[in-house]
Amino acid sequence: MQAVVYQPSSEPETEEEYMKMRNFLKGAAACAALVVLGTSMSAAQDFPKKPIQLVVPFGQGGATDQLARMFAPALEERLGQPIVIVNQPGAGGAVGLANLALARPDGYTIGVGSDSTLAARPIMDSSGYTPDSFTTIARMVSIPSGVAVAASSDYKTLGDLVEAMKSGNDLTWSGSGIGSGPHLAMAVFLAQNDLKATYVNSNSGQEAMVKLLSGEVDFYSGGGSNYPPMIDDSGKSDIRVLALAAEKRWKYLPDVPTHTEEGFPYLRSQWFGLVGPKGVPQEAVDAIATAVKETLEDPAFEERLDQFYFNPAYLGPQEMRDEIGATQEDIRPILVEAGLAK
Repeated sequence: MQAVVYQPSSEPETEEEYMKMRNFLKGAAACAALVVLGTSMSAAQDFPKKPIQLVVPFGQGGATDQLARMFAPALEERLGQPIVIVNQPGAGGAVGLANLALARPDGYTIGVGSDSTLAARPIMDSSGYTPDSFTTIARMVSIPSGVAVAASSDYKTLGDLVEAMKSGNDLTWSGSGIGSGPHLAMAVFLAQNDLKATYVNSNSGQEAMVKLLSGEVDFYSGGGSNYPPMIDDSGKSDIRVLALAAEKRWKYLPDVPTHTEEGFPYLRSQWFGLVGPKGVPQEAVDAIATAVKETLEDPAFEERLDQFYFNPAYLGPQEMRDEIGATQEDIRPILVEAGLAK
């Protein structure tokens, strides 16, 4: 479209000429504003225009990977573009998120973060990022932390396990890697109750479970979603879940008491959400966050969550950032006391 330029032959000499010039300039300014607004609205409506990469900072098969692969088809449907999952495991999730923090902040590279990778990991070591390295998009789900022993174990309750540690028994335990949610959950519980046990590192929750069942470790710390698949239809299992760190009994394991019921008022949920590099455009944030919210509100998808034992736990961009800050404030003194902070 060719621009129309008002070119008076000379400075306005009469009131009538002045009013004509002023009205023309006001109209031109209004048109320019509409063009800018229209361009902005078009950009917002156009996102996304190409596939989105979803970085999973853990290997295939774990809870984070399962979550990403569960959400990807639903987000594709709502955003109208493919979601390409890229697994980048290492250092308890720090490698993948450090790489994400360096990606182009255009909304086309996002990743799955958690309470451990976004809040705890930067406190614990030189992860290469801080919470401020990211644009928060949406929290998606949560699961309570829990402690389990082998079914053949002499420890029948959480109280039995605690009493053994207080008596000076050198117990061993494992979880899905140093700095992971399960590792932090148990480390914090031990510190809060002045308990000591030897941690045996594992690279995944599955590896830690093998160590529990083989007798290499005495107890296991894991997210609640790890446990229901190990119980058959008759209620038999190779493990005994002693307690879950939830406010009330969990619908997927209604026979398992909470830590509070066992006399240890301790709450610890692991949560997962989407983040992007710092500086992602607001229109991209809004589009993805809306897609997550709509997905979690879909009854059919809620049934899908039930199959993997996740609780829907949506938070918007600012609320998710506030949650990261609150988590850091809660766990920093405990990580310092436990010798886990840098």
